[in-house]
Parts: sequence; C-alpha cells; structure tokens
Amino acid sequence: MISFQLTPNNKLHNNKTRANREKADSDEQQDNCKTKSSTRRPAVPLKSVLQNSSITRILVTFFSLTAYFFGFVFLASHSGRGMSMCAILPVLAIGWFFGFLPALLAAIISLPANILMYMFVGINWTDRLFTHGAGIPGTIGLIILGAIVGHIRNLSVKINEELNERKQAEEKLIKNQAELDATNKKLRKGIDERNRAVQQLQETRDQLISLIDSSLDPIIFTDNKGKIVNPNKAYLTMIGRSEEEVKGKQTYNFSITKNGTYESTTGELITINDAFFDETWEKVAELHENGKISNWVTYIINRENKIIPVNQNIVFVYNNKGERTGSFGIVRDITEQKKNELELVKSKDAAEAANHSKSNFLANMSHEIRTPMNGVIGFTDMLLDTELDTEQRDYARIIKRSGEALLSLINDILDFSKIEAGKIDFEEIDFDMEVLAYDVCELIRPRIGNKDVELLCRISDNLPAKAKGDPHRFRQVLVNLMGNAAKFTDSGEIELCLDVEEESNDTFLIHSKVRDTGIGVPEDKLDSIFDLFQQADGSTTRKYGGTGLGLSICKKIANLMGGNVWAESKQGEGSTFHFTLRLRHTEHKQTKRFEPISLSGKKILITDDNNANIEILTHILELAGMRVHSCLNGKETLKAVQDSFAANDPFDICVFDIVMPGMSGYEVAKKIRSMFGNKVPMLAFTSSTNDGTKKCRESGFNGYLPKPVKRIKLLKMIERLLCKSVDKEQKKEGTAEFVTQYSMSEDAKHGTSILLAEDNPVNQKLAEKLLTKAGYRVDVANNGREAVDKFISEPEKYDIILMDVQMPELNGLDATKMLRSKGFSKIPIIAMTANAMKGDREKCLASGMSDYIPKPIKRDLVFEVLKKWVIEKIQSPSKIKPRNT
Repeated sequence: MISFQLTPNNKLHNNKTRANREKADSDEQQDNCKTKSSTRRPAVPLKSVLQNSSITRILVTFFSLTAYFFGFVFLASHSGRGMSMCAILPVLAIGWFFGFLPALLAAIISLPANILMYMFVGINWTDRLFTHGAGIPGTIGLIILGAIVGHIRNLSVKINEELNERKQAEEKLIKNQAELDATNKKLRKGIDERNRAVQQLQETRDQLISLIDSSLDPIIFTDNKGKIVNPNKAYLTMIGRSEEEVKGKQTYNFSITKNGTYESTTGELITINDAFFDETWEKVAELHENGKISNWVTYIINRENKIIPVNQNIVFVYNNKGERTGSFGIVRDITEQKKNELELVKSKDAAEAANHSKSNFLANMSHEIRTPMNGVIGFTDMLLDTELDTEQRDYARIIKRSGEALLSLINDILDFSKIEAGKIDFEEIDFDMEVLAYDVCELIRPRIGNKDVELLCRISDNLPAKAKGDPHRFRQVLVNLMGNAAKFTDSGEIELCLDVEEESNDTFLIHSKVRDTGIGVPEDKLDSIFDLFQQADGSTTRKYGGTGLGLSICKKIANLMGGNVWAESKQGEGSTFHFTLRLRHTEHKQTKRFEPISLSGKKILITDDNNANIEILTHILELAGMRVHSCLNGKETLKAVQDSFAANDPFDICVFDIVMPGMSGYEVAKKIRSMFGNKVPMLAFTSSTNDGTKKCRESGFNGYLPKPVKRIKLLKMIERLLCKSVDKEQKKEGTAEFVTQYSMSEDAKHGTSILLAEDNPVNQKLAEKLLTKAGYRVDVANNGREAVDKFISEPEKYDIILMDVQMPELNGLDATKMLRSKGFSKIPIIAMTANAMKGDREKCLASGMSDYIPKPIKRDLVFEVLKKWVIEKIQSPSKIKPRNT
C-alpha cells in the first residue's frame, strides 16, 4: 500500500482519496457521467472577477475618479466645504485593486489634485489648505487609509494564491492517485490476460502435439545432433516400428547407407550407387546452408528392409538466442505417386507407339488418298484440253472443282491430325512474302467468280524483301482466311494487308489482315469460330459448305509459329481476320537471271508407282515436246539411268515420286548421285505432306514440288532446273541451288530488269525506291533520248520500259515510236502520264505502247502491270504447241 500526506487535514485527504478510488473503480457509465459533469464551468465570484480582470479594475478606477470629480464640484457648488474628502473614492479603489504602493501614491497625489480642483471651481486653495488647517491632515489621513487598504489587499491576494496553490496541489494529488489506481487496474488486467494467454498457449501446444501425432503425414522432431526426439504415429506406421525403437536414434539409422540393389515399395528394384550418395550430401549441405530444404526426394528403409520413396521438407528450429535446437521434418510417402509415374511412363510408351502408328497411317493415307485425287484432277485437266461441247465442259469443270474441294478437305483433316499428333514440321527457307501474298490473291481470284467483289492487296513499305520461315504454312493460313472471305462476301471488297508489327535483330512479327465486306460474324461467336467443327451459324454450313476445321487449324499453326489468329466483326458489316507469325531475318540474295529455254527435244525420266499419275505426267510433258521415259519403281529407274549413260544419251532431267514401294525416291536419288554425281538434275515430286525440302536437299534433289501441281508450275520448274544445269558454276559439287515453287516466283521477280524513263527527280526517286525495295532492278533515264540510247545499247538487258510521256529532248510517245521502228516490238513499254483525259490512253497505245499507268503512280497498279507483262511471262515456259495427233 502506498500513501501520500500533503495537508494536515488527514480526514479531508483520506475522504478525497477514497472518493477518487471509488471513481477509478466505477464502471464506464459513471466515468462518462463524471466526464460530462467535469466539463461544466463553475460559477465565478464577483470578488474574483474584480481582482483578476485588468479591464474591470481599470474601469472601476476610472469610475471612482469620475465620481471624485463630480462629487468635488457638487459639494463646492452647494456647501463650499468638505470637497477634499471626495478623493477618498479613487484612493480606496486604487488601494483595493492595485495594492499598497499604488494606494500610497494615489493618496499623495490627492493633495495636488485637490489644489487643481479648487482652482477649477474658483476657490482660493491656500485659504483652504493653510487657514483652516484641513488640507494637510486630510491628505495624511488619505495616505494612512490608502496604505491600510492596499496592505489588506496584498494580504488577501497572498492568502488567495496560497489557497490556490494548495488547491492545485490537492487536485494534482487526486489526479496522480487516480492515474496510479488506473495503472494498477491495467496491471491487474494485464496479469489476468497473460495468465489466460499462457493457459491458451498451453492448450494450443497440447492441441498441436495432438494434431501432429494424429497427422496423416509422417512428422519427426530431432535435436541439434540429429537424434529423433518425437516421431508421430504416421511416421512409425510408415517405417513399421514402435516409438521405443525410434526415439533417441539417429535419422540415418532409417536411411540407405550402402550401395546395392533394393526392393522398393513400388514393386521395382532400385540400384543405389555413389551418385545417389553424392546427391544426398549435396542436399544435406543445402540444408545446413539455408536452414531448410523442400521437396527432397529420397528413400528410407522400413522394418522389412524395403526402401520407401519419400518427399522430405525439413527446417531447422532455433531458440531466442539464435542457437539451433533441432529440426522439424515432414516426410511424405510417395509410393503411390511413383506407381502412377511408372504407369504414366508405360502409357506414354504405349501412346508414342500408337502415335508412331498414327503417323505412319497418316503418311500412308496422305499418299493413298492424294494419288487417286491426283488422277481425278489430272485427267480432268487432260479432258478439258480436248474438244468438248458446252455441257461436257461444264461437267468436267464441276468434277475438277469438286476434286479440288475434296482435296482441300483431305488436306485440312490430315493437317489437323498431324498437329494433334505433334508431328507437324516447319521449314526454314528463304521466301518473298510479297510474291506469296500476290500468289494467294491470284489463287483466290477464281473463287470470287462473277461476284461484284474487288480484290485488293496492300503491302507495307517496311516489309523485308525476303524472310526465313515456312512459306507453305504461311500460305496455308492466308489461303484459308482469304477463302473464307471469298466464300462469305457477295459484294464490296476483300483486302489482304501485310505489315511488320515489331522487329528485333534476329526476328520480326508479321501482321496480316484479311478484311471483307461480307455477312460478318456475331460478336458473341467470334471466339467459338476457332473451335473444332464450329461455325457462327449452322445455316452457313448448308448454304456455304465447310466443316469448321480451317480456322481451328489456322489458329494452331499460328500459335506454333509464334503468333496468333483472331477476328473482329459486326454482323452484316463484314469481318477482319488478323494473323500474326514470327519470321527470321535473312540477307537479301540477288537471284541470277536465267533465260527461258525450250523444253522441246529434252529427254526426261519420270518414276511413279501409280500408272494414272505416269499417264498424266506423260501427257503434260509430251505436249511440251519432251522425250518421256517412265518407270514404276526405283530399280527400273536406276537401270534406265545407267542405260542412258551407256548409250551416250543421258536424261536431261529426272522426276521421281518420293513414296514408292521397295526403294523410296530418297534412296534412288542418293544412288544416282553416288554413281553419276551432279550430271543429271533431279526433281522430287510427292503427294506426302510429311516430306519436306530439307530431306530432299540432303538426298541430292535439285528441286521439290508437292502433288498435285498445276501444269504451268511443273513445266516452269523443269525449265528452271534445266537452265541451272547449263550454268557451269552450278556443276561444282555442293554449289547447286535448291529450287522450290517459292524460289521460282521470287527469281522471276528479282530477275526482272526495268528501264525507267522519267525526267522529274522526285518521281525518279519515288519510282526507283518503290521498285528496288520490291526486289526489281532499275536503271533510270532522264529523258526519252537517253532511254532510247540505253535500250539500243543493251536490248537484252531489260524486260520492260516504264516510259513517262512528257519529257525534254524526246517525249515518251516519240521515243516509243523510234524503238518500234527499229524493230523492238516485243519489249513491253508502259506509259506513265498525268494526262488521264479521254483519248490519252488511246494515243499512248497508238504510238506503240503496251499499256498505260495514270499518275500519281499507285503501287498496286504498278505491280499488277509488271506481273501482267513480265512476271507471268518469265514464270511461263516457252510457248508450247500441241503435237498433231
């Protein structure tokens, strides 16, 4: 017990202390009431206000002086006597309010004040002061009275201050006692809470021990020396031992310590060697370094000496001083998981075997299905070359279109199966995206038919001249998207756009957009159209056909090529399909020009195990004037090649099907190369989608074409390979270029040489940049005279002339007439002029120009003209005249 005694009034003090304690122990409602009552302002006595307020004291003093003045005047005017006694009012007021010294001073000043007042009222003050003898004694009396009142006032103030200090001390004592009581109360409350916390902690500890002991996961506690202190029931059950057998033992007593072969609880035999112990020591070192380790897969031994695969998670336990006191470990038995993994391995092996069988099935199906389709389409082409009436020709065209549609469906199914089986391969070859894009547009154009639809192709200026990737898959997606646009668009336009979205040192992302003004797709169906066998509306299948495979394949191909496919559309307003893919950069290679040569009289060997395909190829090649020899298998082919060299009449070119019974085309090509080197160019020709350019190149082929292929593409490829075989540089071992259908299109473009006649420097720069960036070779002439001189000096150098009409020295019309007059009738001359009035085109054509391009020059129009007058002619083989039959 702590007591305080600051006043002699113990009873009062004890009463206050007791009252304060009662307040400290009261409930919250009483505290609130006291708080409210303590905020009320107590009544202040008038005496305190007069003594403590400076303004009030000044005002009262001022009023006493005023009363002195008016009282003096009043008495002087009525009685003429006793006026000096009025000075007692201000002396008393000053003494009471300001104390002893101010009162004394006020009494002394009252004498001159009275003299002044006598003078003010016109009374002789000397007579009053000294004759009657009342002035001086009165002043002395005022001094004594003021001193008494001031002294009384000072004593009163001092007593009040002492009383206030004592009161404040008592209040402070009461406050401190209340705070002390509150503190004691908090301490008692804290002690109670701590006791409850200790009790709860003990209960929690008991619960934790109970939970650990009943946990399904095996758990062990060890001391800092690795001895097991507390194993739970699950751990004891797992290793098949009692608590007495485990407690106090080292953990390694239940681990593998020797090399050997052990039987696992999974049923398999596990060989433990030094590598296992090396890994174990690494894990132990990691545990000691980091103080914890997780997902440590190892083994422990049970009572039956079988090893149990376990997954351990261990953490070290430390005390408050940071000293390690032991470890806590959770040891999970993963026997069932290991068994499942073994089953998965078996299932995976079985799946891979099934997948291999599926791949073989796909390869065989690809060959077996495409072969008869090749016959259907090929013989239909042959039939269309004969004399047919209108009805028969319509039937033949329907057969061809149906065959091509069926072939497209077969391709989709096979492609989807390969993607699902993970067997789809991607090429890494150089190709020209611009050429590919225009080829796709050209391929789609027949599907538009008589619809009022304009086909557009927009190529960005930043598109590289060449890229490295898989042109076949790129083309496949574009054809599918463009084919859908053509199918669902009856009027308006279809536009293909190619742009570079992002670029790095090694790769760039191509963003292709196919926009149409067709029927559109509802917004809630935009995602589902990329699902398998899904279309936006079931009625579209009945009206337009299709299976719903195409877009799903496109999306999978795009994802595999590092891109994506998505759509934007509004029903009834058209759609925009986006296709992105990532391609690699390649250095621009300037392809050598080659001149078309005649195929007539050339000797060719074709090998295919299908008689119908041989008959189709024979018909096409004999129509070109070639001497055709056919074989059904690889052995016949090798013999035919050997016999041709023995007879000193070797084949100019060999065309082999890759998939053949007995000996594949790859094996035939390798043997021919081993026997005769690079003397004979060879072309791979196959219907199998599993065969690609890489394997063909490694086998010794010079080129590759998939089946079925259009006649013009086949003849162009043969002509290209024959042209390459004439080049002496290509005969060197390992230098021959591998030719594909894409490289032929690119060479046709990059091999084109243009003479540009333009006098305006700005137009020169614009046209030259446009054409050279697209891969064409351009020479510039500043006027018509210079253009004529350049062409006459090297007429074989140029494939086409772009001639401005308005030029100095010699205009375009006169320059054209001069060239035509000198016998240069075959060179295409294209007019470029800003004159687009009626009759200007006719004037240009009349002067001998081949075509007309209005200014300002449009990129698409220029490329269309070049394709019409140059590219198609370079790609086409020499004119073929059918033989008389």
